[in-house]
Parts: sequence; C-alpha cells; structure tokens
Amino acid sequence: MIDFNDLDTDPMTSAPVAPSEEIRAAAHMHNGGDAVFPCPKCLGSGLWRGARYPRKCFACQGKGRVSKGVVAAAKGRVTRAANLAADKAAFEAANPDLMKGLREIAGWHRFAGELLSKFEQYGELTAGQVNAALNSIAEVKRKREEKAAARASETADRSGEVGVERINALFATAMESGLKKPLFRTERLTIKPAKLHPGTLYVTDKAAGGEYVGKIVNGQFMARREAKPDTLALLCAIAADPLKAATDYGRSTGVCGCCGRELTDPDSVKAGIGPICATKWGL
Repeated sequence: MIDFNDLDTDPMTSAPVAPSEEIRAAAHMHNGGDAVFPCPKCLGSGLWRGARYPRKCFACQGKGRVSKGVVAAAKGRVTRAANLAADKAAFEAANPDLMKGLREIAGWHRFAGELLSKFEQYGELTAGQVNAALNSIAEVKRKREEKAAARASETADRSGEVGVERINALFATAMESGLKKPLFRTERLTIKPAKLHPGTLYVTDKAAGGEYVGKIVNGQFMARREAKPDTLALLCAIAADPLKAATDYGRSTGVCGCCGRELTDPDSVKAGIGPICATKWGL
C-alpha cells in the first residue's frame, strides 16, 4: 500500500513543507498585509480624473485605496521612467552631433528612424549602433555635398555679380511709401524682396513659365537650374536702369510694372508708368 504522508515533507531535508495557505499568507504580509494606501491613479478619490463625468477608477475599483504591492508597482514605473530620462539626457550630452544628425534625417531615412526608436526605448545606443549611425550620417552628408557641387557647376555660368544698389533703393522707397509687398515687373523678369530674409531678392522668369529662377544675395545672383542663359544679363540691365525697365514693360503691355494695374490715362500709357507709382517708387 502506498503511503502519501511523505509528500508533506521536503525530500531533500525531510523537513515539513508549509501548507499553501501559509505560503500565501506570508506573501500577503510581505506585500503589506492588510495595509492600504491612497490610490496613485485617482489620489484616493476613487474617481477617474480623465473623465468629464465622474467614473470609477479602474486601478482601485472606486475604493480609493490600494495595497502596498500596487503602490510599489506605481513607484517602480515612476522610477524606471526617471532613470530612462536620465539615461537619455546623459547619452545626448555625450553625443550631441550624433543625435542632431539622426533627427535631421529620421523623417526619410529608415535606419535613422529605427535607431531613434531604440534610443527612446532604451535611453542609449550600443557601440555598434553608434558606429552605424555615424557612418549613415556621413554618407548622407557626402551625397548632399556631391549634389550641391553638381548644381553649383551646372549653374555657375548663369550666376554672377549684379549691382543692386538702385534696385535696393527702389524697394526701400516703395516700402517707406507704405507698400507692404512691393513687386517690380519687367518684360520678362519679376523681382521682389524676400519676406523672411532681409537683403535677399527673389527672381522669377516668364520664359521659365513664371518659375523661381534664383535669388540675389549681397549683389550676387545665385541661379537655379531653371534660369535661362540670358537671365543674368537681363538682371544687370534692370539694375543699371530700373526706370527704363519699368517704362518699357508699361509701354509694351499697357500695365504698370510697379502696381500691376492697367494704364488708362494717355499720359501714363505714353510714359509707361503712372504718376502715383513713379512717386512711391522714386522713379
């Protein structure tokens, strides 16, 4: 006959094994016993704070009190979040260029985006990930420099110096006269000051479908691919005699080159510009 009494003892030590009820009771006491604490989610109110109308807190089931284990778990989450934030701050401080480079390209560079996700999750990157990230950033920079050099060489013969003193004076007078968005029209080119970049003039060309063909910065015309071979020469002619450019446009189109309105007065049609615009623009 089989005797099951020996199953109540530890086979290694022959010591009696505590009943499961006692084990659970000991664990209960270790976790705080019957002690209760304010719920960390609802701060003891028993109500969910995120609802427009009062709703029972799910963490404490509306009791407002929880056991020590629940409080300890909540504190653990806070501690882990604080440690993660500290790790991220320390890693960023040690690798500012790396993190800046990753964020600049993460929007379209898949690998950089994945590395940033790992950083957000773990608060740091491994040595292998750091090396891979630096290589990716360097490769992106190299390709950008190659493209910039190719564009510069392609438009080098269409870029050059433009004497913009008279054009700048023209726009300065127009804005002093109260014009908020001055626009200077000629037979082919249109010139306007950049709103967000003082001292810069944007140029569009009808021969290019009215597209933006370049900008003038510090007296230097920086052409784009869309610029025609004669764009620079036209700009130099306009800069040398803005009045002639404006009146030629007005006579050929019947439209004022300064305000864009149709010229109806015979004297204005003959002059190619209206008297009001001539005064406001200092022509």
